[in-house]
Amino acid sequence: MGKEIEKLVKLGFSDYEAKVFLALYQGYTMSASEIAKEAKIPRTSVYEILKKFCSDGICNEIQTPSKQIYEIIDTNALESKIENELRKDFSYKLSLLKSTFKEIKPVFRSKRTPEFLSDVELIRGFNRSRELKFRDLIKSSKNAILYMNRFEGNISSQLDSETKKFFDRGGSFKSIYEANSNFRIKINDTWQNVSKEDLIRLCAEFEKQGEEIRLSENVPQILAVFDGKTVFISLYDESIPKRERSDIIIKNTRFASFVTELFDLYWGKADSIEAFKKLFIKK
Repeated sequence: MGKEIEKLVKLGFSDYEAKVFLALYQGYTMSASEIAKEAKIPRTSVYEILKKFCSDGICNEIQTPSKQIYEIIDTNALESKIENELRKDFSYKLSLLKSTFKEIKPVFRSKRTPEFLSDVELIRGFNRSRELKFRDLIKSSKNAILYMNRFEGNISSQLDSETKKFFDRGGSFKSIYEANSNFRIKINDTWQNVSKEDLIRLCAEFEKQGEEIRLSENVPQILAVFDGKTVFISLYDESIPKRERSDIIIKNTRFASFVTELFDLYWGKADSIEAFKKLFIKK
């Protein structure tokens, strides 16, 4: 019954509690000494566990003329009881987590010493928080986002929640996308490779949702400027897999101004969707 003991421990039982539980579960009415013998644990340890089990409603204590015996409750009722306790415990801990972080977030890094202050953050390789950091930058933006990007992987035409909120705040979102077809979009609930026509339709959908879009034959790097203060750069190199690339977040107004001028230069050279469509038709 080693595997069962391990699983019960993962559910929150101690090792001794799991052994007493299984002894009771397999038996019928048992005395403390019988349980200790079956569970192969010291008899002195059994009494406290049985007292706890009775208090928790896991087993019943029955007084007989000669001794006290114990009987586990019905298996279906027992499973439901443990499930309810786990759900209740999870809900409590989740609520506690949220309330705790609501209280402690204002003091995040508040005691960081000056020598560790930095206006540059480097994210290397595979990092599960990478997308969250980018969304946080959108979340904190109020006025304008400039974005240069190359589509890769699976692309949805639906707005994520933070971008939608940004538009609802009246923010301006200008994007330059590389006119490639190295990605897939969902068509009729199926992810499919795209054509130039699909790319045009996708960008037109983005424009309907609030973006201003230009298309360029080449986007050398993936970057974004948030409110003219913060720059996000995802270093692009075809020879490096996406999960091994590095991202840089730079919080420097002068550098953001420089990148904004660079963005405006590429914006001026790029084509509107309508202009790109005419060029594509001619080809």
